[in-house]
Amino acid sequence: MKKHKKTRNTLCILLILFLTLLMPFSFVSKKTNINFEYVMKGSITNQDAKVVDIKMLGAHDAFTEGIKMSSKPNEVEGGIVTNKAVNLLAKGLVVRMTKTQNVNATLMLKAGVRYFDVRASKIEDKYYATHGYIGKEIIEYVKEIVDFLGSHDGEFIIFDLQHFYTSTGSNYDLAESDYQEFLNYMNVYKNDKGKTILDYVHYDAQVDNLSSLTYKKVIGEDAGVIILAKCENNTYIYKRDNDASKDEARVYSSIRSYWHNDNGTKKMLTSIEEEYKFITSHDYADILRVNQAQKTGFIMNLKLLRSMFSWSLLDMASFFNQKMVSNKDLFMKYLDAMPIYMADYVTSNRGNFNKLANEWIIEANNKL
Repeated sequence: MKKHKKTRNTLCILLILFLTLLMPFSFVSKKTNINFEYVMKGSITNQDAKVVDIKMLGAHDAFTEGIKMSSKPNEVEGGIVTNKAVNLLAKGLVVRMTKTQNVNATLMLKAGVRYFDVRASKIEDKYYATHGYIGKEIIEYVKEIVDFLGSHDGEFIIFDLQHFYTSTGSNYDLAESDYQEFLNYMNVYKNDKGKTILDYVHYDAQVDNLSSLTYKKVIGEDAGVIILAKCENNTYIYKRDNDASKDEARVYSSIRSYWHNDNGTKKMLTSIEEEYKFITSHDYADILRVNQAQKTGFIMNLKLLRSMFSWSLLDMASFFNQKMVSNKDLFMKYLDAMPIYMADYVTSNRGNFNKLANEWIIEANNKL
């Protein structure tokens, strides 16, 4: 009897482990009653405030809510998700480790998000959101952004195309024409005011230095968009560099954004503090600065177990975001040095995360 019971227990454990690898869902909610549609208008009283100093909430891998169990691996992007064995045995886990947001652009905008970290991939003649797996077509999010800007004068967003993949290459391998084609693709949609996304770009990136770009200039007569990408010689695009290397003291083009690449809370907190000290001891005042306050999902090393027990990036963020707003003085200290606070699951209100983050961002911007 004991032998049979032991066998049953072992089989149950193996079954639970197998199901854990296959389940794609998270335990967080999509519901939100948060409303921070105006986080800039009214709070930024200094019209000449520099954009690089304006505080804002950012969404890491912003357009990943469309990733699900049926999503196809992005062969153009490559990586572990293209491994057939991984997709057969552990797709649910990998999906959970690639999905960082669970609502669309409209709800993120209403929740105060103004910085969008974007990964895009050209597949045939269309562009899709991607993070290992292929999500929704990018134009769906562009429509929501353009519609929002059409009814929210005084607000602006940053569209940061950090990663761009095509069948012929990615990022720096691509010609300026590849980026222009992407802009042309986004520029087709018009809101009810007859405006496209590029109609909200009120600067010339080849003339207007980002370091001196002001809030007044960016919003123009209505609302604004700033576009970043790994591209040069385009009037709409400010050139961005790769993620910053640790303690790499050099002036980045447009933005410094250090990826901590860990899923341990203590190590993340230590690394964020180290980045704060590094930035404040070097001259980065003339560029955008990002606090990457999001954990990383691991699939293929010893940190896999922590990823599994944490269940998903959304669940990890739910608890880590709460931790990050548990101390207002510390949050404000980091915000002063790194004005763009970027996170996974930005609409989470566990521990009043989204509410507190937005209220403190508004408070900080009011002092510019």
